[in-house]
Amino acid sequence: MKQMYQTVKGAIEAKLYWIVGVLLVIQPPLDVLSYFLAEMGNNSFSTALRFLMLMAVALLGFIVSDKKRIYVIVYGLMGLFWVAHVANCYRIGYQSVVADTANYLRIMNFPIFTLSFITFFQKGDGMRKVLFTSIAIDLGEIILFTAIPWLIGQPVYTYEILEIGVMGWFSVANAQSAIVVLVVPLTILFAWKTKKYPVYLLALVLCFGLMFITGTKFTFYSIFIIAGAFIFLFVLNYKKQSLRFVLPLLGVLVLVVGFRDLAPMRVRESMSQYALNNYQQLVEESLKNSGADSETLEEIKEELASDSGGGPGEEERIQQLRDSLIGVYTDPEVYGPFFESFYKRFGVYNVMEAYDYTSESTILSDSRVRKSMFAKLMWEEKDTLTHLLGFEYSDMIYDGDIFDLENDFPAVFYFCGYIGFGLYMAFFALFAVMIFKAFGQDVAAAWKAQEEKKRGIPLRSLASFGGGVQRFLTVEMGAVGMMFLLAAIAAQISGNVLRRPNVTVYFAVAAAYLCYLTIIKRKKQKN
Repeated sequence: MKQMYQTVKGAIEAKLYWIVGVLLVIQPPLDVLSYFLAEMGNNSFSTALRFLMLMAVALLGFIVSDKKRIYVIVYGLMGLFWVAHVANCYRIGYQSVVADTANYLRIMNFPIFTLSFITFFQKGDGMRKVLFTSIAIDLGEIILFTAIPWLIGQPVYTYEILEIGVMGWFSVANAQSAIVVLVVPLTILFAWKTKKYPVYLLALVLCFGLMFITGTKFTFYSIFIIAGAFIFLFVLNYKKQSLRFVLPLLGVLVLVVGFRDLAPMRVRESMSQYALNNYQQLVEESLKNSGADSETLEEIKEELASDSGGGPGEEERIQQLRDSLIGVYTDPEVYGPFFESFYKRFGVYNVMEAYDYTSESTILSDSRVRKSMFAKLMWEEKDTLTHLLGFEYSDMIYDGDIFDLENDFPAVFYFCGYIGFGLYMAFFALFAVMIFKAFGQDVAAAWKAQEEKKRGIPLRSLASFGGGVQRFLTVEMGAVGMMFLLAAIAAQISGNVLRRPNVTVYFAVAAAYLCYLTIIKRKKQKN
């Protein structure tokens, strides 16, 4: 049996580069399959494929790993927490263990993928080339699947209702926006590493052009982050020789700033602002009909804030707020359709209180805020044990409306509770420790290199820090770090990263790549 296992392991390791390459290259086609299945009314087949892929990657990592104890510990913790979470959900009344299990597996995608990718990196330095080459191919596939529907006269927009933004056969705009941004740093790294200047220039045009026309805030502002970061990296590492790589990036920034008013993102922002202004007028009319206005509401709220001890007249002032805002929150001409199932579930007064009795259309129109408030009110209903272990996914669905949070880290918190969220963030903290440890080693090496120059401690410390930065921030490290940070930012501000397997796989690549550059590679160099 042991000999058979070693034979299987050896066979897999011999083909590992190809397996990982195929795993990454099939991601965009899987997204396209999911898009068409969703258009047909049921994408359960592509969802099942994603879960099978997750299990296959987990099994593959375990088989080829030389440190199986780590897998046992990590998967053991996942399993134990899940048993406790399920037991608690049964205690308070489970609505759907199937939906909750699917949600939990989506949350666990990141640690599972990351652990396996770290193992793959341990099997050879060639994995780096496989990863950034595969991701560059992914970008090409994304561009192809974005262009085809437009070329055949059946355009797919990022924002379908407004007909703004260029998107191809991809179902979720936020998720696709994150993917577009995440593949760019390693694609530019790949193009730069080819040492073919035309390839580098073409990569810049394709990458930043796609980000510009996608039309989300995240893709638009990430242009400045990525271009600016690469300018810094090239100057830091190559000084005057960096000019041929820096000038095209500066050109990109100039063009984006010059044509910013034509950007789909800016067009959408202006249209959204117009709609918000219309809603604000409706709000003001509703307040006027109730005999109040925004200034009166603010005065009442200030009085309540200054008299937080529950003094005389507090109930009357709160009731005055409620009477003034009831039309804003319930009238069909204003925000009634937005909040109908919300106040059916929690009561209109509780909804008003959660919103701090606001009448601002920018807040009341924001679907992310609405989902966040729903989660907050749901959380307040739960007991201490549920706060520790999280509540189930179906709690975020009411009367046919889905209030599932888009922002990933708050979603993990509510669904996994204090214990689960703590374990999840501890996993992220490991990467911060890796980064600071590696940077500290580079600063120490730079300090040692300053020994012969016999400088004073302040000057030597400054020179060592600068030397450490230069040793640590190679172009490769910068590109990978960029990808990791952008993924973390996307998870928090736009969401659909940690619980979308098609996005999570890129986040996991960045995390594992960081582990390779900060830990695995350095250990190999020492040996």
